[in-house]
Amino acid sequence: MESSQRPTLAERVDGLVRWLFDGYITTPPKGAKVFNDALLGNLLFSRHEVAVIDSPILQRLRRIKQTGLVYYVFPSATHSRFEHSLGAAALSERCFDAIQERAAVEGTILPVSSDRANGDLGHLRMAALLHDVGHGLCSHASEQIYELLSDLQEFKNDPAYTTNAPGEILSYLIVTSPTFQKWFDEYVVHACNAKLDLKTISQLILGKHDDPDRYFLANIISSSYDCDKLDYIARDSYYCGLALTVDLPRFYSMISTERHPKDPKHRRVLVLRNYVPLEQILFSKMTLYGSVYHHQKVKCLDAMLRSMVGHIVENPTQSGVPIRGHKLISFTDPVEYLYVTDDEFFWQPDGFGDGYIKTMLNRFRNRDLFVRCLEISRRTVTNWNDYGRQTLIDLAKLPQSLAQVEDEIHKHLNPADRAKCNKHDIRLSVPTPPRIKTENALIQTSKNAEPENIEKYFPLEQWTEAYAHNKWRSFVYAPREIAPAVRDAAIAVLKQYSKIEIDETKSNQTCHL
Repeated sequence: MESSQRPTLAERVDGLVRWLFDGYITTPPKGAKVFNDALLGNLLFSRHEVAVIDSPILQRLRRIKQTGLVYYVFPSATHSRFEHSLGAAALSERCFDAIQERAAVEGTILPVSSDRANGDLGHLRMAALLHDVGHGLCSHASEQIYELLSDLQEFKNDPAYTTNAPGEILSYLIVTSPTFQKWFDEYVVHACNAKLDLKTISQLILGKHDDPDRYFLANIISSSYDCDKLDYIARDSYYCGLALTVDLPRFYSMISTERHPKDPKHRRVLVLRNYVPLEQILFSKMTLYGSVYHHQKVKCLDAMLRSMVGHIVENPTQSGVPIRGHKLISFTDPVEYLYVTDDEFFWQPDGFGDGYIKTMLNRFRNRDLFVRCLEISRRTVTNWNDYGRQTLIDLAKLPQSLAQVEDEIHKHLNPADRAKCNKHDIRLSVPTPPRIKTENALIQTSKNAEPENIEKYFPLEQWTEAYAHNKWRSFVYAPREIAPAVRDAAIAVLKQYSKIEIDETKSNQTCHL
């Protein structure tokens, strides 16, 4: 799978962890600590958890925005992966406690321990705390780029990781890295007397657990209603100023566990006594996609980041990103996206010595964004039900084909317009529809009822199909001065590529051309 000359993905991750810990002097915390969170209030963390929070692994997340470049559109959305990780840990315990309470009332015996330092609760909270350490530059904005790099794809071809997101895989590799394991054993297990097993914690991050009776703990970390989702939906909507509602008290009052009826391993999974809390979660997630994550300006910013990364990949010597230790980052490796934080990348005054990168960084600083040249949507496409729309959507997972289409648009420009821009200035943004895990989304109306999939209660698959049909929009972006020329070239190229027929007048209305 890997060349004998090149370190494996796991070895390169361990190199990152060594780099992060280089020069770090661990001072064991004196005791527990309370963090005051704007969303969840006062959060109490035990001494061994504070040791991990203070480590470079978690502190790096302070400098990575939770929603990437969204704050250019929603100014208050400057919250970080760090505070989200603290929130997820707190919500994991609230879910655990609610399950224990209902089990006691219903007479169900759960073989789990509520000990924070040695028991199942301790492993659960630590997994939630560490679940996002694999995120890099601009969070999901860069994940959409590096997830398509070859060795991550090869890793995901392993059946054990097929359903895991790239960030989850990198988080797992960080937590299982020899360097982190050695530090954790010395400063968490021994110095803080916390008998926690990193193998169990890393498996929870992937949404797995070896014990069928404790499998529901993995669901608390990764499922349709996991602590990650509960926190980011509430946190992202709060900081973006959206009045979305997830009734957490009602959710916790409805959460329980049951053996999965169709699981040959008879694993105990999460169930809800009523579908309404899950409906709220899924509705809020779809709203966030339509209003925030797929906002046309946000997708423009993501596309501009891809322009810069693409230029650096093609010109590593002249535009590589310098980091501590005289190392240049060229973004050809998924791990390299974790060396650079948002602050370090965007506030380099000289553009790493490269003219194009300097120009693009100035665009970000001055919010001089690319503009829409063409809209591809149900409103603007005259043959919406007939053209190869899936061919276009598939470009999101085919970076080489997407680059070829963008290059063709650039080549279709007349020489005068082509001379005004770099080929990376022309971007076709192809959003992927929202991904919703429903395999273990089960409703059990009473303790003695048969658990049923959420699809029995409301048409989730129809929701996602309706979103893809009615709300999905793709745009072509470019600098303002060449927008009309790029529009004309894009119409011609896309018609040839996917037989698409675009009403230019309607597209111009949306794009203000």
